Amino acid sequence: MKRLLIKDIRYVYCMDEADTFLEHTDIYIEGNVIKQIGKDLRILADGIRVIDGAGKLALPGFVNTHHHFYQNITRNIPVMQKGNLLGWLLYSYGAWENMQEEDVRAAARLAVAELLMTGCTTSMDFMYFFPHGRHRLMDAEFEEVQKLGLRFHGFRGCMPVMEGDLPVKLKEQLGIDASGLIETYDDILEDCDRTFQKYHDSSRFSMTRVGVGPTTVVFENPDFMKELKAMADRYKGLCHTHLHPRPDEMKKCDEAYHMRPHQWLESIGWMDKNVSFAHISRHTADELDILARNGACVTQSPSCHMRLGYPVAPALEADERGIPVSIGVDGGASNDSGDMLGELRTMMYVHRIDGSHPGYGPEQWLNAKEVFKMATVNGAKCLNRDDIGMLKEGMAADVVLFSMIQPGYAGALTDPRGALVYCGNNHLADTSIVNGNVLIENGVFLAGDLRQITEDANRATERILHQVKEKTGIDYAKWEV
Repeated sequence: MKRLLIKDIRYVYCMDEADTFLEHTDIYIEGNVIKQIGKDLRILADGIRVIDGAGKLALPGFVNTHHHFYQNITRNIPVMQKGNLLGWLLYSYGAWENMQEEDVRAAARLAVAELLMTGCTTSMDFMYFFPHGRHRLMDAEFEEVQKLGLRFHGFRGCMPVMEGDLPVKLKEQLGIDASGLIETYDDILEDCDRTFQKYHDSSRFSMTRVGVGPTTVVFENPDFMKELKAMADRYKGLCHTHLHPRPDEMKKCDEAYHMRPHQWLESIGWMDKNVSFAHISRHTADELDILARNGACVTQSPSCHMRLGYPVAPALEADERGIPVSIGVDGGASNDSGDMLGELRTMMYVHRIDGSHPGYGPEQWLNAKEVFKMATVNGAKCLNRDDIGMLKEGMAADVVLFSMIQPGYAGALTDPRGALVYCGNNHLADTSIVNGNVLIENGVFLAGDLRQITEDANRATERILHQVKEKTGIDYAKWEV
């Protein structure tokens, strides 16, 4: 059995119910479980690996609750840099239709590396795009994530219908037939079931779990939505979808059912503690009340929200109602970074913008403690887990250490945890431990070959953009199209 002792950690934030703060403390890990936390631990056992915690700050590993790993190979593409959601998606789908299995593998490795390096030890990924019948792209992702050792919730998403008027615009502007980019309802249900059977492990400390959900709410087919939810419940899995809601979604739902999207989702049984919604940038007070009374969770991705020009989401209002608000970095193409610690900083600051939360003054602003809770405790709630998100005896051995002995934190250690989000000039973890496995130590990435990961991702990007130019005649590397 693996044994690991982290000695003399300068600052320990347990993120437990009492928000326990410890100094000069040891953490002893046996196998994949935290066995003891205390001062000057004397462990009488052979083969203990010792990590020096001097000058470091320990936290439970962060939990990322919204991402699209595959998008990491279409980051910072000039033609996509100024588009709002639907404009950005138009050119994005034009690129992503060319994704092959090798590209998804490269993107997954890159996403995991960035997350691990910035303090994340558990991540969900919402893989909803399977162009031209490439249903096995989800398998490629699971396989690569397992190799690198991140705790993983793979949501086998789907796209039976496409957002807004994108099918028409894809044909008119890029010459792409959208029918090749969507899936049939039967194919989706069959492959979601297969993915659950192959990868879902609902046991304590499990490393892989499965969820399902459409990228955009399928108002056209309530029976399909109910079948997805019933499948997730049967396997003890989760459901997830994007729900801003967009103006076109509100119009579609009103015309079909004379309801707003939240009311409709509640009416079909798509609102409970096993469901989470991404973005919520246009949720009203009444809609937040619907989420609260049903126990649903929400995830915020503030960098993406600013990148694509969304309204500031009502995170403070949601939190006030007891809705678990968690944090996701979102896809690499709508954030252009998988920096988890950086996302915490952005989360803290964006909600201070004047006018974004009418009636809320500085006394209600998010502080460091609250954003770290969102990234740990609330992240665990969002993924319906009681074994991660805290440093506590009996919890999973997911621990991150940050070195506080660096210029970016000097003069800021009256509040060491606050220093991580108010200060600093890099967001890199010193040590990352997942399920008792040391994946980063003293800043050295041990989980894989970072140079190879980087080169593979760059090659995938070059291949995809070359194929786009060959098919459409458009050079995505230029601003004008």
